[in-house]
Amino acid sequence: MGVHKPLSTIEVRRQNRNRVYRQLTALWEPVTKQELAAQLSMSLPTLSQNLNELAEMGLIDRSVTTSSTGGRRPRLISPLADARFAVGAELTDKDLRLAAVNLRQETVAYEKINLPFANSEAYGALLAQRIEAFLNENTLDRQRLLGVGLALPGIIGPDQSTIEYAPTMGVHTPVSCRFLSAIPYPTRLDNDANCGGFGEWWNRTDQQSMAYLAIGRGVGGALLVEGELYDGVNHRAAEFGHLCLHPGGRLCECGRQGCLEAYCSAARLTDDLGITLETFFQRLDEGDPVCQEVWQVYLEDLATAITTIHTILDCPVMIGGSMSQFLSKFQMQLENRIRELDPLSNQTGFLFFCPSYSRSVCIGAATRFLYEFVSQL
Repeated sequence: MGVHKPLSTIEVRRQNRNRVYRQLTALWEPVTKQELAAQLSMSLPTLSQNLNELAEMGLIDRSVTTSSTGGRRPRLISPLADARFAVGAELTDKDLRLAAVNLRQETVAYEKINLPFANSEAYGALLAQRIEAFLNENTLDRQRLLGVGLALPGIIGPDQSTIEYAPTMGVHTPVSCRFLSAIPYPTRLDNDANCGGFGEWWNRTDQQSMAYLAIGRGVGGALLVEGELYDGVNHRAAEFGHLCLHPGGRLCECGRQGCLEAYCSAARLTDDLGITLETFFQRLDEGDPVCQEVWQVYLEDLATAITTIHTILDCPVMIGGSMSQFLSKFQMQLENRIRELDPLSNQTGFLFFCPSYSRSVCIGAATRFLYEFVSQL
């Protein structure tokens, strides 16, 4: 049996500082020192020491005073959302999306650029140039930049410098990333669905565990258990897009048949019909019989997949990706189908839709840096 080692003084101070900061950022509202001390059950001398440290780090403001019935007016303590920020970059086969996200997980800048992905040093140089221009154009202070999170639709190796598999990006065998070294800031490479799921989970304090189903041109997923991303033994956990929905069915990009991605990706509604998503849903609203027939099959397949995921994991399921903006208004239809598929449970309140569908991957990629900063503060 191991011997429990007492925490060092430095670690105790760090934990106290972290408690104070987390309390301040729980609601992002100004508070007096006396109110904060009461909330934390912390002595005023200890609290003052922690507030001084947070002020030195530039994380709080104490310049505003509140009204007083007499005597010295108490100062209000406010956390500063823009004290730090991170950049999230979503790399796709067609374009690049950049988002700067502050400590409150607010998007302070966003840009979509036509820059098709290539695993090359030349692409890396262009990517680095674009990031620098993005920081300049939005007057973002590099001294406050925590790092650049990069996300792409593929399986990333544990070393975060290898793409093991990304068929939609033309990568079918493990390759070393050749585009990271040009970026002069701390970087983190991750799967796009992991980023999207993590970003959506971070501020949902009501949910400790969540399955994230990302539906765009591909279909991916992420699984968060007790606030931690579950990556799996081979870093392939929650690859929901390759659940076998119809054995021997449509050919998937991965080479197998019948995968969920072959039936429920956005391409099922666009490439197969030669139209855009916007056009598909416009025609659907107008009652186009072809679109109506395709859509009913699509909903049935998606309901089957959601039911399977929920049956196995028994946790809330959030749908993200570009399809979430269109699917949310069909929530009742989806839930009715789920009830029919799962007669043992009438509970369908587990289904949610991502509110930041077009930017969730960028936001999530940046959020990984914000989370690490707050956790280690």
